[in-house]
Amino acid sequence: MSQGSIKIKCTIVRGGTSKGVLIHRDELPSDPKRRDEVILSIFGSPDRRQIDGVGGSDPLTSKLAIVGPSTRKDADIDYTFGQVGIETPFVDYGGYCGGRGVCLR
Repeated sequence: MSQGSIKIKCTIVRGGTSKGVLIHRDELPSDPKRRDEVILSIFGSPDRRQIDGVGGSDPLTSKLAIVGPSTRKDADIDYTFGQVGIETPFVDYGGYCGGRGVCLR
């Protein structure tokens, strides 16, 4: 590992035409600004080729799910969907594939 690097456990998931990174929320910083910096780094953004990360230089391959135990009794997990910017340093949490939600039992 290079100086300044941190280890983050994650799973890369592919389904249909999409690919995304699944990360437990405890693996990420709690500060939203720092969290987004880490996520952008994981994907290699901003860079249209995302050459230094796991992003595939396409919105279909630059998705993220942050998961953790549910804060509700009627759900198993909480998740937050994120669409990672490719050429812009931005993580959109209000995109078409999710938003803040829960998986109900």
